Amino acid sequence: MLRIVAVLMFTLLLAACAAPQKTTKERYFWPPPPDVARIEWLKAYSSQLDIEKTPSQLFWAAIAGDDAPRSLLKPVEVKSVPEMNKFFVSDIGRAAVIVFDLAGHELRTLQIPEGAPLLHLPLSVAVDNDGFIYALERRSASVLVFDKYEKYQKSISLKSVSVMSPTSMVIDKKKRQLYVSDAATRKVIVTDLQGVFVRSIGGSGDADGQFNLPVAMALNSKGHLIVADAFSANIQVFDDAGGYLTQFGHRGDSPGDFQLIKSLAIDSSDNIYVVDGRAHNITIFNEQGELLLILGGFYASAETGKVAPGGFSVPIGIDIDSTDKIYVVDQMNTRVQVFQYFSEEYLRRFPQP
Repeated sequence: MLRIVAVLMFTLLLAACAAPQKTTKERYFWPPPPDVARIEWLKAYSSQLDIEKTPSQLFWAAIAGDDAPRSLLKPVEVKSVPEMNKFFVSDIGRAAVIVFDLAGHELRTLQIPEGAPLLHLPLSVAVDNDGFIYALERRSASVLVFDKYEKYQKSISLKSVSVMSPTSMVIDKKKRQLYVSDAATRKVIVTDLQGVFVRSIGGSGDADGQFNLPVAMALNSKGHLIVADAFSANIQVFDDAGGYLTQFGHRGDSPGDFQLIKSLAIDSSDNIYVVDGRAHNITIFNEQGELLLILGGFYASAETGKVAPGGFSVPIGIDIDSTDKIYVVDQMNTRVQVFQYFSEEYLRRFPQP
């Protein structure tokens, strides 16, 4: 009997480790042919079932079956760290920051020790040069800090720098500074990574350099701060000292207009990607604010079960990492879609069909 079981287990292990059959993978590009492709859809992640398994995991899944999937519930923002082969998703439905550990082939959450602020509304995630992870918690107006091993280190109170209703966060890795947008004061507050006040940018109003609801931020290669204002439906650009430079955009439903801005990100060419939750798409501009491309459109894949590459239902968060991979939080479809941006340098090295 034992011999039969051993043979069965060995057979299953061989099957789990066997090389997969080669299949032709359908590819999805924007803009579509015959134009030169600039963006390709790669994959979507909803749960640990979407993370590639090791041969050992495949073997035990064949023996005992997969565990019940731990899925995203109401994700709001994503941060990719290609050096760690991980990406982090803040999920207010789970009241947690979810770690998609692609190298470790597992999904887990950042653990909060007793006595630390709870992540009731984790709105934003950022990572510094040392791999420390920063999670923005709106209800307590604080930032929880974890080391590169995901061990909790400390909490930074934003109330001490007059931030009462934080909406987003970004880290300037070169200057080691933290930018936090505040819905209450309509300002962007800049601190060092210990939470010591450096300066503020903006204030309530409609004039240049003022905000009505700053909801998202990003930094380009020049250190310029790009801020998305949801109520004013525009994008404003500031220099590395916080001085106002320019702005573009207005509310409307024509190509290049905004309906409800949710987030933004910058690629290696300093193109600006603006996520519109109401239009269910991503509008891409060059750094002068000229429209380049519109990515996506409405599709409720959660209702149909279809993958629907580039189909969004309330896209709400976006991150573009150092490899120009684009991670988009597709909230109502409870997933993160991943794309690849093809810069001019990338196309020279890897010509696309």
